[in-house]
Amino acid sequence: MTQSWKIGIIGAGGISEAHLAAIQEEPRAQVLAISDVNEETAQMRADRHGIPHIYTDYREMLKRDDLDAIILCLPNFLHASVTVEALASGKHVLCEKPMALNADQAQMMMDAANQAGKVLMVGQNNRFRGESTLLKRLVDQGKLGTVYHVKTGWIRRNGIPGWGSWFTSMEKAGGGPLIDIGVHVLDLALWLIDYPRPVTVFGQTYSVFGPKKKGLFSWGTVNDQGVFDVEDLAVAMIKFENGTTLILDVSWAAHIEKDRAFVQLYGEDGGVTMDFGAGRVTLFHEEAGVPVDSVLYPERQNERLLLLQNFLDAVEGKAEPICRPEQGVYIHRILDAIYTSSRTGRPVTLDESE
Repeated sequence: MTQSWKIGIIGAGGISEAHLAAIQEEPRAQVLAISDVNEETAQMRADRHGIPHIYTDYREMLKRDDLDAIILCLPNFLHASVTVEALASGKHVLCEKPMALNADQAQMMMDAANQAGKVLMVGQNNRFRGESTLLKRLVDQGKLGTVYHVKTGWIRRNGIPGWGSWFTSMEKAGGGPLIDIGVHVLDLALWLIDYPRPVTVFGQTYSVFGPKKKGLFSWGTVNDQGVFDVEDLAVAMIKFENGTTLILDVSWAAHIEKDRAFVQLYGEDGGVTMDFGAGRVTLFHEEAGVPVDSVLYPERQNERLLLLQNFLDAVEGKAEPICRPEQGVYIHRILDAIYTSSRTGRPVTLDESE
């Protein structure tokens, strides 16, 4: 008989819909309750997905003994505190990205999970794309040889979400595109090359479009009374202990040809490029001493469903979480260093003991 895991959703905004759609495809999962400060929003999700209980206070929901796990879909500044509360109440947690506002908060979350003996997983769904899993196999099988350089980025031409909302508040979001979408591609790139230890980080952020209320995106609600005190473009270069380098380029708004999210790996025996949504991976290598481009077409995968399935497998003790909390801490150390470097104008050297 299939184990039925009772799940509670905290935060009924747009991203919760992606998780709820995945849950409908997974017979082991059942949503028992949903919480949102906006009762109307919570009720709308509950009606759409047949969720029997709604709450406007997540703490009341956490008191339920019949909930096994929480999927956390809140603004960034609430990730750490609510995750810690959920873990302390005896629930496993799948937390939306970014893990937290900074590395200290991410460490606090990981420590709370270890203390509670519960699974904490970060929702880095892009690792589960068909292109991503194919790329990981190519790297792990040695098709590229030693990877010595990486380029990755997520650039938008007009993509500032919810101007004046929590998205564009440094206090509530922790930053702009770097922590919003940059965290996706940085995480994916570093997962592909097995998280070498970073030693030096140089970064620069820019705020050009946001202060003029240009480059807006359809995601989120505009609040004319709000603030925009985050970046709208960030660049960084990271050097790792093993000599590998990584260049990161992210923007919410910029004068560019088109939107693009990509990863490029440069290896001694081959290189590879992948664009999100392209449905293919291109391998650059040699055959019989001449350059060859091989275009590979992986099967499309439901990355949100695979994320959920891995989370449940981890809860059941059948598998390790593919997105582990220590990796989230690692990512935030780099993000923190990029912001610090931009603020000081100097490279940041990461302490070996960190």
